Amino acid sequence: MSASQDGAKEVTLGALFAAIVAVATMIHIPVPGYRIYFNLGEGVIYCIALLMGPKYGAICGGIGGALADVVLGYPLWAPFTFVIKGAEGFLAGRFRQKRKQAVLIGACVMVAGYTLAAGLLYGWKVAPIELLTDLAQAGVGAAIALVALPYIERPVRRFIGK
Repeated sequence: MSASQDGAKEVTLGALFAAIVAVATMIHIPVPGYRIYFNLGEGVIYCIALLMGPKYGAICGGIGGALADVVLGYPLWAPFTFVIKGAEGFLAGRFRQKRKQAVLIGACVMVAGYTLAAGLLYGWKVAPIELLTDLAQAGVGAAIALVALPYIERPVRRFIGK
């Protein structure tokens, strides 16, 4: 494959994975009375980061998560999501050799980032609700990723040619 074909394949994979993050994030449960929601995007971000590394984790997590915020009617959150999910995906991908630790690092970034953002946006009384929601979301996402990875790793690697 030529360099331009490799570049096109990387862009295509990035777009595909960002779209999958967006769709998984759009499978959500709003928290009544607050402009926050529980979603399944975490598991997908962890899978992408652990399989593809920090670049894909960051780009797909940030773009996919922010896109979902805009589509779901939470545009105020999109810039925060772009940074938080991007950092989460980057760090999970960076430490991917130790999967459980990588997911834990990513989860800590996500929980801390969104708790801080909720406090800044809506006041510190909302922060504990955001914290609890994010802990549950990170836990479910970690479980999804760590259970699914052994089953999807070989087919994904075959699909991407690695």
